[in-house]
Amino acid sequence: MAEKYSVAIDGPSGAGKSTLAKAAAAALGICYVDTGAIYRTIGYGVYRRGINPSDAGAVAAVLPDMRLEMRYDQAGLQRMKLAGRDVTEEIRLPEMSRYASTVSAIPAVRDFLLALDRPAGWPQRWGAVRRLHSPESQEIRQRMELRVPLESRLADLSLLDYYRLCVFRVWFWRGELLVLDRITEILRRRGVEKLMECVQLLLRQGTAVFLLDLDETFMYRYCDRIDVIRDRRTCYRLYPEEYGEQLYAVLGWKPRDRGAEHTECRWEDKQVLRLEGLTFPGMAPLTCQIHSGEIAYFRDENYTAAARLRECFLGGRNWLSGMLWLNGQAQTHEEMTKQIGTEIGIQTERPDRPGGVLFDNLTALDNLTTCLLPKAGYRLVRRRVAENILEEASRWFPREDLLRPLRTWSLPARLRFSYFKWYLLNPQLLVCFFPFSGQETAHHELIIDLLVACAERGMAVWVISSNIDAICEKTENQEFLQRLRTIN
Repeated sequence: MAEKYSVAIDGPSGAGKSTLAKAAAAALGICYVDTGAIYRTIGYGVYRRGINPSDAGAVAAVLPDMRLEMRYDQAGLQRMKLAGRDVTEEIRLPEMSRYASTVSAIPAVRDFLLALDRPAGWPQRWGAVRRLHSPESQEIRQRMELRVPLESRLADLSLLDYYRLCVFRVWFWRGELLVLDRITEILRRRGVEKLMECVQLLLRQGTAVFLLDLDETFMYRYCDRIDVIRDRRTCYRLYPEEYGEQLYAVLGWKPRDRGAEHTECRWEDKQVLRLEGLTFPGMAPLTCQIHSGEIAYFRDENYTAAARLRECFLGGRNWLSGMLWLNGQAQTHEEMTKQIGTEIGIQTERPDRPGGVLFDNLTALDNLTTCLLPKAGYRLVRRRVAENILEEASRWFPREDLLRPLRTWSLPARLRFSYFKWYLLNPQLLVCFFPFSGQETAHHELIIDLLVACAERGMAVWVISSNIDAICEKTENQEFLQRLRTIN
């Protein structure tokens, strides 16, 4: 083991101590930390506040408000920042020497710097900065097409650049595992392809990649094996030579079935929902119009708007300002919530799962009858009405299944049933929150067909989701694409 030495350089002011230390650090490839600049920065902060540097109490009182940063530029030169502003040049003014010398003798200042734990971390940071600007790092960034400035805020990045940056960080810190969760629901197909090109660079350096997704095409293309997990257990493992139709057989998926033919209905193209400057905390005012027979799409990538709108429609939150019209009638929040379940239908994400909006222990027929109670009235739901409901539902589902509890149904059948109940109820407006989120790709077309069926009956369908572009790229339902309109 190599012997370690501690070297001290002493001498009067101007003798060249700092110059020698910088030269030695550059020659040996080690970090040079100018601790004097740190004290100068604190002294400069005291000076700017008009505080006497000898007043230890006053100096100690302002220390918690000082945002002290030390950075290294591309040339490896140390830069000091105070409150986000570069003060490297200002702290070198002659009068700052007195301030730095005075404040450095205050115990509270020394304790403050020790509490920051920055002197120990700065050498590592400097080393990271050096590697970040190394030719190897720049080459990897170029190959990943990560061309955003390093000073960019994460909030200003596109979704693709954000994911590219995440992959680059794993490469930079030589991570051993990368987990990508449902990127096909967020990125468009071209974006997924670009991101996976970046992931290939990680695989070459030995990083393991774990893909969590429901898009079988995506898994076929990029995975070395597929583990099918049910009830928290791996129930089946597929290798490349087994890919294809076998996965559908394992998962119990069936070829696409559009079910009953939709009856063509004519309706008046009328405005069902109108929002004017509807404002909620944390989101911009919302102004839009949705017409009958239309499928309107509202993009919500951070789930904030969805949470606010869900609370609004379910009665938990009133809007701050703005107006809402339903069928041409201005609505207060209380008036609107009274029409939930009759004129307004709410479809939440994953309604097909046990514990969703359906009654698992009731038969499908009883569920439909219960849904009609608010609209038809308790006295009208009699045996004859139930028979008519059963006859209508039999066009979509086997009659014997309608008489069984929903807990015995498969998840795809439950999903289809959750939309059918709105098809039967026929509200003026159907609001769907993230209908494709968490659903297998094989179920996307099923949901699309049902949304189109509801729109064909004259409903105004409002879809609130994070990304529907990937859905549009894959679907073959031209009717859905024709009726779809983005409202933000």
